[in-house]
Amino acid sequence: MTDNQGRMPAAKGEESFADMLKASFRPVAHVKVGEVASGKVISIGKDNIFLDLGIRAEGMIDRDECERQGVLTVKPGDPLQVLVTSFRDGIFHCTVRLRQAGRGDSRTAKDSPTLSMLREAHANRIPVEGRVKAVNRGGFDVQVMGQKAFCPISQIERNYCQKPEAHLEQTYSFLVTQFEEDGRNIVVGRKELLQAEEREKSQRLWQELEVGQAREGTITSVHDYGAFVDIGGAEGLLHVSEISYEKIQSAKDALQPGQKLQVAVIKLDPEAGKISLSLKALLADPWATASGSLAAGSEVSGKVVHMKPFGAFVEIFPGVTGLLHVSRLGSGRRISHPKEILTVGDEVQVRILAIDSQRKTLSLTMEEPEEDLSGELERMKEKQDQDMKSTGTMAGMLDTAIQGDKK
Repeated sequence: MTDNQGRMPAAKGEESFADMLKASFRPVAHVKVGEVASGKVISIGKDNIFLDLGIRAEGMIDRDECERQGVLTVKPGDPLQVLVTSFRDGIFHCTVRLRQAGRGDSRTAKDSPTLSMLREAHANRIPVEGRVKAVNRGGFDVQVMGQKAFCPISQIERNYCQKPEAHLEQTYSFLVTQFEEDGRNIVVGRKELLQAEEREKSQRLWQELEVGQAREGTITSVHDYGAFVDIGGAEGLLHVSEISYEKIQSAKDALQPGQKLQVAVIKLDPEAGKISLSLKALLADPWATASGSLAAGSEVSGKVVHMKPFGAFVEIFPGVTGLLHVSRLGSGRRISHPKEILTVGDEVQVRILAIDSQRKTLSLTMEEPEEDLSGELERMKEKQDQDMKSTGTMAGMLDTAIQGDKK
């Protein structure tokens, strides 16, 4: 059956392509942070209430904002006016508290709705969204709901701000920390929000952490004794001894702040809040590959990497180091410290005296091997036996030797 224009009617519950196309040209409602929007309750969860704002993205408010003495005051389908405070993770975060508080008698006639909302945001510690517009002496100019606010430089980041220009034209959530002179002096900050977020991330991270786990991290600071690594909510210490199998004197020689790396969790102390990390735990043990090519008595070359009064440490392979004791330097004289004849970085020829694969230690020497005279002694003994047979007695041997001298 067709209509008067010869078209087939659309099935019940379906829209024709033309209708859908026509609908796509309808004006789309726009929702902006800092503005009041009209919404409709579409679902109620355990902690949040979700709203249809007439756009693709949904709105969300905390459930407790619509409870009175534990009883919900709204149901699905109810209309609701809200203030849009921020846009995160594809959802408009809203509040109704500012609208309700704005009806009080505290407002003066000269108050604008926006200033009333900012006053209530300050009183109720509700985050608002702002955009950093300029860097000035001591902080930033921030536009919040169309109003000019100031953010001290100490409040823009969790730690010290090294690059203020990096925040220009960035949009963040702020707390209104001061609201004075009827809105002519508004101060905002985000440090407290960042710290709260960090604490929440840290709590979640400690629930997930296990010894032996590999985590991706970012180095936050480097010292001689090691580096601190942020592994997503908490910092752990990467000690200099855990950076590599090779001997490293200072972590500053191998790492730098901002560097990203994979580390293994090797120790957890929840009570002290300490996390120990390792880089070398994720690397192949060089002893596993080098031990097959090492043998007692063999001569090898190596580099002097460290010295102590009792001896020098010589690296044979990367990560495989042996001790060259001060008494084994082969100088032919008494040495009180290896620096008398060696320097860190010297290439030396050494001989392996002993190998302990379990303890991963090598004993080295630079002394010449003692000459093996056992073969010569055996030959002398055989000659002596022959001479004894020909002369019969030791006296005969002596006479033979004397006669030989006379000739």
